Amino acid sequence: MKLTTLITLTLFFFSIIAGVAQKSNPEYSNLIRDGWKLCLEKDFTGSAKLYEKAFDLNKDAPLSDRYNASCIYALAGNKDAAFRHLFITANTLKWDDYDHLTNDSDLVSLHSDKRWEELKSAVIKNKEEIAVHFDKKLVAQLDEIYFEDQSTRNQIRTKEEKYGRGSKEMDAFWQTILKKDSINLVKVSKILDERGWPDKSIIGKRGTSTLFLVIQHADHETKEKYLPMIEAAVKNDNLPKRKYAMFYDRLVLNRGERQLYGTQLANNNETKDPYVLPLSDPKNVDKRRTEMGLNSMQENMNRWNLIWDVDEYIKARPAIEAREKRLNARVKESK
Repeated sequence: MKLTTLITLTLFFFSIIAGVAQKSNPEYSNLIRDGWKLCLEKDFTGSAKLYEKAFDLNKDAPLSDRYNASCIYALAGNKDAAFRHLFITANTLKWDDYDHLTNDSDLVSLHSDKRWEELKSAVIKNKEEIAVHFDKKLVAQLDEIYFEDQSTRNQIRTKEEKYGRGSKEMDAFWQTILKKDSINLVKVSKILDERGWPDKSIIGKRGTSTLFLVIQHADHETKEKYLPMIEAAVKNDNLPKRKYAMFYDRLVLNRGERQLYGTQLANNNETKDPYVLPLSDPKNVDKRRTEMGLNSMQENMNRWNLIWDVDEYIKARPAIEAREKRLNARVKESK
């Protein structure tokens, strides 16, 4: 049995995170954190109230928070409020992910409302405006790869709740995921080896995310192979810095080194407590995170109701590194 499990830092309702982190606003962040906690507890009405208080503080709230609020209102049965925030994402924030919109089960209650067709038209218009210069054949291929990557991973939470982490059913499900990953990697490697990293002007944000996700899910040797290409993509503004930060942290941890940006946490399956994997220069991590478009360590830790105490972490780091060394040795022995 594995003692630790890498924590996936994604939102439950909305898997595509806004591109630029908001300027630090502790009150706003705390309201969103508490609202999200109520949402997970299925208190959708209470959750929505806290989201509204947060939006009163920040009229330029990120798309991810607006979209989550829409889902929460839909689940609470408040269609008017759900559509109000959805139209902000579509008309003001120019959201263009039509596939996500139409396949999100949290919004099913809105489908029979006449406003749903108007909303879909707005999102389609955004998508068409952005896609004018796309390589449509390549985009279609990447869309298919994206679906194969995400369709199974989106089921992980539900299956773990049903069967339990470490169960034979979950082991079989992970084998399905790994098989799809292997097939997707062959396709993506062919694209990258023949064309390099495509410009986002011809594949869009989703296409860029697809390439990144497949390499992120690949083995360590593959990550090392494509590291120079990914660094060039970041330099040329074809990959967000925040994605690179996550990629690089995971890469160096696999090397046995300390991460730079604190994006990688693990969950101790015995104590159930999340912890930050070995981190270099913790006292300056927030400066590095800001440079990469990430929020502060404390804002990130809020989602688990944890306190980021730099001095305490520095004291605990030797024990964390010793634990990871033991775990990595066990993994090597099992191969």
